[in-house]
Amino acid sequence: MREKEKLFMNGFISKMTGRLALLVGILGILAFVSLILFFVGLFQNIRSLSFMGSINDTINALASVLSVVLASVLHPALRRLMPRLSLVLLIGVWAGAIAVTFGSWLIQTGRSDVELSSYYFFFGNGLIGIWLWVLNRMARQQAVWPRNLTHLGLIASVFMMLGLLGLYGILLGLDGNDYS
Repeated sequence: MREKEKLFMNGFISKMTGRLALLVGILGILAFVSLILFFVGLFQNIRSLSFMGSINDTINALASVLSVVLASVLHPALRRLMPRLSLVLLIGVWAGAIAVTFGSWLIQTGRSDVELSSYYFFFGNGLIGIWLWVLNRMARQQAVWPRNLTHLGLIASVFMMLGLLGLYGILLGLDGNDYS
Protein backbone atom coordinates (compact mmCIF):
# COMPACT_ATOMS: atom_id res chain seq x y z
CA MET A 1 0.00 0.00 0.00
CA ARG A 2 1.32 3.44 -0.89
CA GLU A 3 2.26 5.86 1.88
CA LYS A 4 -0.40 8.31 0.74
CA GLU A 5 -3.12 5.68 1.12
CA LYS A 6 -1.90 4.68 4.60
CA LEU A 7 -2.10 8.27 5.82
CA PHE A 8 -5.55 8.62 4.31
CA MET A 9 -6.78 5.45 5.96
CA ASN A 10 -5.43 6.42 9.39
CA GLY A 11 -7.53 9.60 9.36
CA PHE A 12 -10.62 7.83 8.12
CA ILE A 13 -10.64 4.85 10.43
CA SER A 14 -9.59 6.46 13.70
CA LYS A 15 -11.80 6.02 16.74
CA MET A 16 -12.26 9.77 17.11
CA THR A 17 -13.50 10.06 13.52
CA GLY A 18 -15.93 7.21 14.06
CA ARG A 19 -17.24 8.69 17.30
CA LEU A 20 -17.71 12.12 15.75
CA ALA A 21 -19.52 10.65 12.75
CA LEU A 22 -21.73 8.60 15.05
CA LEU A 23 -22.51 11.65 17.19
CA VAL A 24 -23.47 13.70 14.13
CA GLY A 25 -25.73 10.84 13.01
CA ILE A 26 -27.37 10.55 16.42
CA LEU A 27 -27.99 14.29 16.48
CA GLY A 28 -29.56 14.03 13.03
CA ILE A 29 -31.95 11.38 14.30
CA LEU A 30 -32.77 13.46 17.40
CA ALA A 31 -33.41 16.50 15.20
CA PHE A 32 -35.79 14.45 13.05
CA VAL A 33 -37.66 13.10 16.09
CA SER A 34 -37.95 16.56 17.67
CA LEU A 35 -39.28 17.98 14.40
CA ILE A 36 -41.91 15.24 14.16
CA LEU A 37 -42.96 15.86 17.76
CA PHE A 38 -43.16 19.59 17.09
CA PHE A 39 -45.46 19.06 14.09
CA VAL A 40 -47.58 16.53 15.96
CA GLY A 41 -48.05 19.13 18.68
CA LEU A 42 -48.77 21.83 16.11
CA PHE A 43 -51.35 19.88 14.13
CA GLN A 44 -52.96 18.16 17.11
CA ASN A 45 -52.99 21.36 19.14
CA ILE A 46 -50.81 19.93 21.93
CA ARG A 47 -49.19 23.02 23.41
CA SER A 48 -46.83 21.02 25.61
CA LEU A 49 -44.89 19.96 22.47
CA SER A 50 -44.38 23.48 21.11
CA PHE A 51 -40.91 23.73 22.70
CA MET A 52 -39.73 20.93 20.39
CA GLY A 53 -39.29 23.46 17.56
CA SER A 54 -36.68 25.30 19.60
CA ILE A 55 -35.06 22.01 20.57
CA ASN A 56 -34.92 21.05 16.88
CA ASP A 57 -33.20 24.31 15.95
CA THR A 58 -30.65 23.87 18.72
CA ILE A 59 -29.90 20.28 17.71
CA ASN A 60 -29.55 21.32 14.05
CA ALA A 61 -27.05 24.02 14.98
CA LEU A 62 -25.11 21.62 17.17
CA ALA A 63 -25.03 18.95 14.44
CA SER A 64 -23.70 21.46 11.94
CA VAL A 65 -20.98 22.59 14.33
CA LEU A 66 -19.98 18.97 14.96
CA SER A 67 -19.91 18.48 11.18
CA VAL A 68 -17.29 21.25 11.08
CA VAL A 69 -15.30 19.46 13.76
CA LEU A 70 -15.52 16.20 11.77
CA ALA A 71 -14.50 17.95 8.54
CA SER A 72 -11.58 19.60 10.33
CA VAL A 73 -10.42 16.27 11.75
CA LEU A 74 -10.62 14.65 8.31
CA HIS A 75 -9.09 17.62 6.50
CA PRO A 76 -5.47 16.39 6.70
CA ALA A 77 -6.46 13.07 5.12
CA LEU A 78 -8.37 14.79 2.32
CA ARG A 79 -5.60 17.34 1.83
CA ARG A 80 -3.13 14.56 1.04
CA LEU A 81 -5.38 13.28 -1.74
CA MET A 82 -6.79 16.60 -2.95
CA PRO A 83 -4.34 19.38 -2.07
CA ARG A 84 -6.16 22.15 -3.95
CA LEU A 85 -9.80 21.27 -3.35
CA SER A 86 -9.63 20.21 0.31
CA LEU A 87 -9.35 23.75 1.71
CA VAL A 88 -12.26 24.96 -0.42
CA LEU A 89 -14.34 22.04 0.86
CA LEU A 90 -13.42 22.80 4.47
CA ILE A 91 -14.35 26.46 4.03
CA GLY A 92 -17.64 25.30 2.49
CA VAL A 93 -18.42 23.18 5.55
CA TRP A 94 -17.64 26.14 7.81
CA ALA A 95 -19.89 28.40 5.72
CA GLY A 96 -22.61 25.74 5.82
CA ALA A 97 -22.46 25.43 9.60
CA ILE A 98 -22.59 29.21 9.95
CA ALA A 99 -25.66 29.33 7.68
CA VAL A 100 -27.46 26.59 9.63
CA THR A 101 -26.62 28.22 12.96
CA PHE A 102 -27.66 31.64 11.66
CA GLY A 103 -30.98 30.22 10.46
CA SER A 104 -31.58 28.69 13.88
CA TRP A 105 -30.72 32.00 15.53
CA LEU A 106 -33.11 33.88 13.23
CA ILE A 107 -36.11 31.76 14.16
CA GLN A 108 -35.29 31.45 17.85
CA THR A 109 -34.89 35.20 18.29
CA GLY A 110 -38.01 35.98 16.26
CA ARG A 111 -36.08 37.92 13.61
CA SER A 112 -37.66 35.86 10.83
CA ASP A 113 -40.43 33.42 10.15
CA VAL A 114 -39.86 29.75 9.47
CA GLU A 115 -39.47 30.36 5.72
CA LEU A 116 -36.26 32.39 5.71
CA SER A 117 -34.63 30.45 8.52
CA SER A 118 -35.38 27.24 6.62
CA TYR A 119 -33.63 28.59 3.53
CA TYR A 120 -30.51 29.16 5.63
CA PHE A 121 -30.84 25.66 7.09
CA PHE A 122 -31.24 24.04 3.68
CA PHE A 123 -28.47 26.06 2.03
CA GLY A 124 -26.04 25.38 4.89
CA ASN A 125 -26.74 21.68 4.74
CA GLY A 126 -26.29 21.83 0.97
CA LEU A 127 -22.76 23.17 1.46
CA ILE A 128 -22.04 20.44 4.00
CA GLY A 129 -23.48 17.94 1.50
CA ILE A 130 -20.85 18.89 -1.10
CA TRP A 131 -18.12 17.99 1.37
CA LEU A 132 -19.92 14.77 2.29
CA TRP A 133 -20.17 13.77 -1.38
CA VAL A 134 -16.44 14.31 -1.98
CA LEU A 135 -15.58 12.55 1.28
CA ASN A 136 -17.57 9.45 0.33
CA ARG A 137 -16.17 9.43 -3.20
CA MET A 138 -12.62 9.49 -1.82
CA ALA A 139 -13.42 6.84 0.80
CA ARG A 140 -14.90 4.64 -1.94
CA GLN A 141 -11.91 5.13 -4.25
CA GLN A 142 -9.50 4.25 -1.46
CA ALA A 143 -11.72 1.39 -0.21
CA VAL A 144 -11.39 2.49 3.42
CA TRP A 145 -15.08 2.22 4.26
CA PRO A 146 -17.59 -0.49 3.32
CA ARG A 147 -19.09 0.09 -0.12
CA ASN A 148 -22.65 0.15 1.26
CA LEU A 149 -21.67 2.89 3.73
CA THR A 150 -20.18 5.09 1.01
CA HIS A 151 -23.24 4.43 -1.15
CA LEU A 152 -25.51 5.60 1.66
CA GLY A 153 -23.26 8.63 2.20
CA LEU A 154 -23.45 9.53 -1.49
CA ILE A 155 -27.25 9.29 -1.48
CA ALA A 156 -27.51 11.40 1.67
CA SER A 157 -25.14 14.00 0.23
CA VAL A 158 -27.21 14.34 -2.95
CA PHE A 159 -30.33 15.04 -0.88
CA MET A 160 -28.37 17.53 1.21
CA MET A 161 -27.08 19.29 -1.91
CA LEU A 162 -30.67 19.95 -3.00
CA GLY A 163 -30.63 22.48 -0.17
CA LEU A 164 -28.35 24.67 -2.29
CA LEU A 165 -31.56 25.78 -4.00
CA GLY A 166 -32.30 27.66 -0.76
CA LEU A 167 -29.83 30.32 -1.89
CA TYR A 168 -32.60 31.70 -4.10
CA GLY A 169 -34.83 32.31 -1.07
CA ILE A 170 -31.96 33.81 0.91
CA LEU A 171 -30.94 36.23 -1.82
CA LEU A 172 -34.52 37.38 -2.34
CA GLY A 173 -35.19 37.50 1.41
CA LEU A 174 -38.33 35.43 1.00
CA ASP A 175 -40.13 35.03 4.30
CA GLY A 176 -43.67 34.38 5.45
CA ASN A 177 -46.47 32.08 4.41
CA ASP A 178 -47.03 33.67 0.99
CA TYR A 179 -43.93 32.01 -0.49
CA SER A 180 -44.40 28.48 0.74
